[in-house]
Amino acid sequence: MIGFFRKVLRLNGGQFEGMPFEPQPWQQFILGSLFGWKLSSTGLRRFQIAYIEVGKSNGKSPLAAGVGLFMLTADNEARAEVYSCATKKDQAMILFRDAVAMRDQSPHLSARLQKSGIGEKCWNLSDHETGSWFRPISSDEDSQSGPRPSAALVDELHEHRSAVVVDMMRAGLKWRRQPLIFEITNSGFDRHSICWQHHEYTAKVLENVLQNDRWFGYLCALDDGDDYRDERVWIKAKPHLDISVSREYLRDRVREAEAMPAVENLVRRLNFCEWTEQDERAISMDVWDQGGAPIDLESLKARSCFGGLDLAKVNDLSAFTLLF
Repeated sequence: MIGFFRKVLRLNGGQFEGMPFEPQPWQQFILGSLFGWKLSSTGLRRFQIAYIEVGKSNGKSPLAAGVGLFMLTADNEARAEVYSCATKKDQAMILFRDAVAMRDQSPHLSARLQKSGIGEKCWNLSDHETGSWFRPISSDEDSQSGPRPSAALVDELHEHRSAVVVDMMRAGLKWRRQPLIFEITNSGFDRHSICWQHHEYTAKVLENVLQNDRWFGYLCALDDGDDYRDERVWIKAKPHLDISVSREYLRDRVREAEAMPAVENLVRRLNFCEWTEQDERAISMDVWDQGGAPIDLESLKARSCFGGLDLAKVNDLSAFTLLF
């Protein structure tokens, strides 16, 4: 599997255009685990679900695209069905376009795989010898019934408002000998989402609280108590640090978060894989904490006072304020 990446695949975009896809150690661990572990009873692959949570700009989509191309062409699966899955077609196309670019740059794959559509309008890669295909699919499409995925590449799981896509793919696994659902995502904020459910489940499997030998998990995130402004901890959420994401880029994002509380949560979620309580934050916690000083109640006597009450609906804060 790792040799397939090195020998067959090429990266695309910017400074990486045309470079051989040399998997980094953390990527080799994922690929080697998923495709190296076999069941002694059958010789088939052990893992059926893979949940990969890692910060933005770490090459998740190219990694998933490479997995899809391998399972399309080198997995010995007749009539393989490989899907790039997302909530919106545009999102599903991001991962799929990486696969198309890899196909175009590889003499082996371009000779073997036929494209349907031209340029950005390409919507399908097919292997006529085996009757297999690779195509994008989304939850906003009408025709969703009946897929029999050998590989389902679920992109940005934190953006999925429901489990529709995942459930649709899992329902079709029964048709395959050794299928794989490969989920990639940043961290999110919705604690009722399918992404949070899989995040929590993965953590429990990794901590050996739950037993599931068919579930592979890889979580890259800051630890509790880490300060995202501390450059020494960035590598925890950015295994591709200094490769596809620079320290200067992260410094810029941190400066923005410090200056604009409204973007702090976005920066912390996407770049440092911290699950936040809400999408945006109106008040920086540093400013909030400054309001915790003791109050001289005696000094408030006989002053005019106005009260304000704001009740929470779901995850917001209930607030009661007295202004003297």
